Amino acid sequence: RMDLTEYMREHQSMLEATPFGARAAVAVAGERQGAVFCLKDMSGKKPPEDAFALAPYYLVYVADDGGIVFGPAESRETLDFLKKSCAGRCVPEQRAVDAFNVRTRKGADMAHYQKLLDAAVESVVGRQQEEGVKSLFSRGGVRLAGAADRSVNDFEVVAFVAVMGEG
Repeated sequence: RMDLTEYMREHQSMLEATPFGARAAVAVAGERQGAVFCLKDMSGKKPPEDAFALAPYYLVYVADDGGIVFGPAESRETLDFLKKSCAGRCVPEQRAVDAFNVRTRKGADMAHYQKLLDAAVESVVGRQQEEGVKSLFSRGGVRLAGAADRSVNDFEVVAFVAVMGEG
């Protein structure tokens, strides 16, 4: 956490100038290929209290098969993975960029990553629904977040990291 706070302090102006949708690619060995998404909920709907530490931002690591490696409630694990995979890299990793460009035809075909994004959003919305249902049985009443009518259009991709294999 201190690393992130320090980085934000030192690079505040650069971070503020970075447009939403920034992307990177990293080649890692021994990890599931896929993508890590940082999403921002633009709907203005609040999740159940204490459900997500970063709300309205969500981190989700989705494997290439659409399975969730780390969901929105596992932000710390996702940040640890990103730190392990990306720390100390100041320039793009060419082999990862090349693999990403082959997969997406240099960004012209993002269908695969759209499917992963859909899975990421579904994991956020589904988790909000779970938390709302839990509130049915807790003191203080129901705190449904209106998740049933949510879609990918309610979320902005702040950034994503394509997790490519080393091969």
